[in-house]
Amino acid sequence: MRAELMKSSGPSLDPAAEDALILRVQHGDLNAFEPLVDLHLPHVRAFIALRTPAAHLVDELAHEVFVYAFRHISEFTAGTSLGTWLRAIAWNLLRAEIQRFSREQSNLTRYAHARRLELADRADAVAGSKEAEVLEQCIEELPATMRRLLDLKYHADHSSEAIARNLNRSTAWVWTTLFRVRQQLKACIEGKRGGKQPC
Repeated sequence: MRAELMKSSGPSLDPAAEDALILRVQHGDLNAFEPLVDLHLPHVRAFIALRTPAAHLVDELAHEVFVYAFRHISEFTAGTSLGTWLRAIAWNLLRAEIQRFSREQSNLTRYAHARRLELADRADAVAGSKEAEVLEQCIEELPATMRRLLDLKYHADHSSEAIARNLNRSTAWVWTTLFRVRQQLKACIEGKRGGKQPC
């Protein structure tokens, strides 16, 4: 997939024509932005795909790059490299996403550890904190497949590749589903803390 992304050159546009489109966008012509997206999207997607292991993030982050670029197009200087500017935006968004992902992964790992302690010996109430109790409730509300996924990841400490083999799924499915489960657990925990059930 990544090799295909790198080979995809997309439509061509000479620099003068590109600059003219940029100036039109800066002067309020919204339609002039579309050919710029068509021109640079393959390269932005390739840039992101080569730097993230999570395939589901490629399209999401590429979309965010162009949303940001459109909103800040007045800050771009026509005549300079739009591609370089878009890649800088992509890198900043990707770095922020990786940092956020790492924080959530760390938090969920601590939650899972607390839950393991609590389940190991409820009588001792070693980890009888509200955090652990709420996490346990949220995990119990997940479908069985999702609970199995969390067990393999956080209890058995399997790699994503090993989990994929165990569940007869792709590694991309494991990454994507873990991301979604973490988001769902986060929403569930916040909902229960606020005294309301998440949607």
